[in-house]
Amino acid sequence: MRAKALACALAAALACASAAEAPPPKAELAWRGCGSGFRCAELLVPVDHDRPHGGKLTLALARRPAESSAERLGILIVNPGGPGVSALEYLRSAWPRLGESVRSRFDLVAFDTRGTGRSSPLDCHASFAALMDQDPSPGDAESWQRAVAASRALAEECTRKHGELLPYMSSADSARDMDWVRAALGEEQLSYVGYSYGTALGAAYLTLYPQRVRAAVLDGSIDPGFDLERFAREQAVAVERALAAYDAKAAEKGWHGANALDDAFAHAKRKSTVLYAAAEGLSSPPDGWHDLADALGRAQGGDTSGLDDLATRYFGVHPDGTRELSVEAQLAVLCADQHRLVSADAYREALPALAAASPHFGPGNLLSHLPCAFWPAPAHRPPTPGAKHTAPVLVLANDADPLTPHVWGERLAAAFPEATRVDIQSQMHTAFGRGDACVDGLVDGYLVAPAPPARTHCP
Repeated sequence: MRAKALACALAAALACASAAEAPPPKAELAWRGCGSGFRCAELLVPVDHDRPHGGKLTLALARRPAESSAERLGILIVNPGGPGVSALEYLRSAWPRLGESVRSRFDLVAFDTRGTGRSSPLDCHASFAALMDQDPSPGDAESWQRAVAASRALAEECTRKHGELLPYMSSADSARDMDWVRAALGEEQLSYVGYSYGTALGAAYLTLYPQRVRAAVLDGSIDPGFDLERFAREQAVAVERALAAYDAKAAEKGWHGANALDDAFAHAKRKSTVLYAAAEGLSSPPDGWHDLADALGRAQGGDTSGLDDLATRYFGVHPDGTRELSVEAQLAVLCADQHRLVSADAYREALPALAAASPHFGPGNLLSHLPCAFWPAPAHRPPTPGAKHTAPVLVLANDADPLTPHVWGERLAAAFPEATRVDIQSQMHTAFGRGDACVDGLVDGYLVAPAPPARTHCP
């Protein structure tokens, strides 16, 4: 991890480490059929890539071979974001939405990032329910102390159970894992599509291994500055704007709008459920908006099941109680990646500014990261994004994305000299594979023949 400063122009203690590290060893993967044309395997990688002969963790992999071996161009690794969402499960359900030209030419590949899904998953479940029970806008000393205690308890449980792994949960660590995946698959280069948090993983890989990227699509960008307070504020403002757009449509259509949301929040026993339900509905118009309107209407009559269903959808809760979104893994990555506030008191001091910027979502969004105040210090932070001599990079930025605001796409595209930003008129979260012919056509064409696209707007 210690390398010459002059060799480290990009941020570089970490980028330097990558340049100096030994290449991943050859790995023999035991592939087996796992349905829908996929083959699955496991790959052992170091917990700490700077100590490759130390402790190991298991990554779960899935691969669907190119449909036309004669036209094959290589591997396309897909990450759905989260963090904390299983890439394997996502790709197994979403692969038909990729264009025929992509499916025919690429082996479609996914791996669950460390601590997630089937890749040495984190389990801090005993403290999770108490954390979710806290008021996302604690207004008095007693409720604040309860929020602090619940956040501390979750961090302490995770540290007790997974203390060896938590310092190595950053996007940089997962990017180094991804290079082991590439090498295990016998490929000199990879192509990549990353959504939401997957853009942070893709940016880290581009920065650490620029020559090993054939093509990269970053859709719904994460702010490359990794500043926690700014991240929470700007994301909350984007959701607040989505609520205003929904409220305007509600007034036009006669739906239950923001006032009904306020009423539901005021009367809810678990107030965080209302906020997660709203975020789920607002992020996926028009269907999500209809579902939110229906849920708010039912809540006016005392039936909160619609809001519960939306919150359940947000976390991807299955009938057996398991969740598609691992909050533990999400926190572990965000706490490792972001420049945190220095203490719990600093979070409390920041709350008024967050409430002023986004009255509905600001405080709750910041306090969802409160466990980071008690998290172990990360060993690796993401490198500052940026790399020369990569293939062209395609950054997709929806103008009204409710979860990853357009300005994050502007910043991420500016970090890579070879990037082209495509601005898209959309109120949804992420763009590729959602049925927009303009977006899908641009991305499919770029993946097949990486080059700056002919147009930079959709429509």
